[in-house]
Amino acid sequence: MTTSATLNAWPSTLGSRLAQALQQSRTAHAPSTDGGTAAGLVTTRWRLPARVDAMSSAGAQALAAMLGASRTAEHDELAARCLQQYRQMADDAAQDDLGRALAAYLGACRQAFDHEPLTPQRWQAITRWLQAWVIDDTPWLDVPLAERQQAFERFAVLAVALGEWTVQASRQGTAQQASAAWMARSSLRTQLGLDLPALCAVLRSLDVRTAGNPSVVRTELGAAADRQQGPGPV
Repeated sequence: MTTSATLNAWPSTLGSRLAQALQQSRTAHAPSTDGGTAAGLVTTRWRLPARVDAMSSAGAQALAAMLGASRTAEHDELAARCLQQYRQMADDAAQDDLGRALAAYLGACRQAFDHEPLTPQRWQAITRWLQAWVIDDTPWLDVPLAERQQAFERFAVLAVALGEWTVQASRQGTAQQASAAWMARSSLRTQLGLDLPALCAVLRSLDVRTAGNPSVVRTELGAAADRQQGPGPV
């Protein structure tokens, strides 16, 4: 049963479940999952109505925390642009998919650490991994809608911002790349309590499976998106 304490600590609960999944998925076969559409786009059951009239402060606060700064109006503006760009790339129609946004964020963290672009295939592979190991074992329907929307905005904003900062760092040298990796490590620890090298070790193992399972997603996130679409929101 989901208790009020669990609801209030949902981000912590999610982080704990992710940490368990990182350990379990190393040594066990993935549970069977459904999801996806006839067109091949991977979706999850963590879908919610898109809040398009306004956004919470969650994304801006997460950006400021990743930079080690106090939140300003500039963070609010940047977060709004990142959220808009994410929705354009995700193409989730009238609903936001928190599972896909979380997958994009985890992939962006790996991109910053491994200097590997978050391709559509990798994005879908991470989404499927979350479906198999995390989503069905984490509270959802009983969590307040506002809290779910804030989580979506936070992960979507961080995924785009971190991806674009990684692109810029790749053009500026090793010191800047190390800074982007530090931001990913700090953000992942703050948001979910996870260790970045441990996450990347598991996500690398998914690459083998993506070769025979190409994605139909038309756009890519972060470094790959930069190559296709030009400069991002930062």
